[in-house]
Amino acid sequence: MKENINIYGIRSIIEAVNNKINIDKVWLLKSQKSNLFNHLFSLIKSKKIPYTFIPKEGFEKFSKKNSQGAVARISPVAVVDFENQLNLILENNTNPLIILLDGITDARNFGAIIRTAAATSSDTVVISTSGSAPINNDVVKTSAGGVFKTTISKVNNLKDAVYLLKANKIDIIALTEKAEKLIYDYKLNKPLAILLGSENNGISQGLLKIIDKRAKLPMNKNNDSLNVSVTCGVALYEIIRQRR
Repeated sequence: MKENINIYGIRSIIEAVNNKINIDKVWLLKSQKSNLFNHLFSLIKSKKIPYTFIPKEGFEKFSKKNSQGAVARISPVAVVDFENQLNLILENNTNPLIILLDGITDARNFGAIIRTAAATSSDTVVISTSGSAPINNDVVKTSAGGVFKTTISKVNNLKDAVYLLKANKIDIIALTEKAEKLIYDYKLNKPLAILLGSENNGISQGLLKIIDKRAKLPMNKNNDSLNVSVTCGVALYEIIRQRR
């Protein structure tokens, strides 16, 4: 797998965006000001491309290149808009299985989840445009090729995905150790999405407030929780077991 490719310069990035090159992230020089720069900023915002403003010192790692205050990283894997992807899923599958990830920033966890999603024929893995691990070489490697077999979708905010799923009558179960019911207590042979949160912070309270169903895995009283990728795997295979 080749290393991620960086694009340097405002015009080069604009051209890449206009040609629908899949851009993982853009770094912008905080003090940069020009009409062309403003055009680039408006363009990446309209295309929902993740970006970060950094001070001049932060651009030292790009000093060997003429960056013009803008550097973009091309993702090795295409990421699609979730709303469009959901429409495609519903056209072709009456019993979809969708995975929502809230704040998974560890590349190896992300890759392991994608690997299991591919193995269980999950329809898509959904992440937010910010606060998620980049799809880099570590993710590709850990997924064991799963990134090329599973669609990865993005939304500005996972709440948008939840509302879309609810509007299409797809149940959502939040996997959290604070739940009262076990995953085995639910009937899972129906259109379904599961939501997992980061190991450090779990699922955000804002998301939990708009999700009606919660589930946990049975746990030895001496253990607090499992790794998020392991939790995902156990839950997905219980869903597959019930659907068989």
